[in-house]
Amino acid sequence: MQIVILAIVIIAALAYFNIDLRTILGTIFGNPIVQTVWNLFVFAWTALIKPIIIFIWTIISGLFN
Repeated sequence: MQIVILAIVIIAALAYFNIDLRTILGTIFGNPIVQTVWNLFVFAWTALIKPIIIFIWTIISGLFN
């Protein structure tokens, strides 16, 4: 319930001060360096980190069955 109230307060404050999140996020994520780092993170997650986590989870869950 606290998270919902906090979200409403943040949205109301942004609306009151006429702050557009699309402009701010577009400026941040439109940067080529940020896009490169994000693409590297997505590749590392899908190709390296996620399969290792699934493998370890399979081993651990097999121990408790």
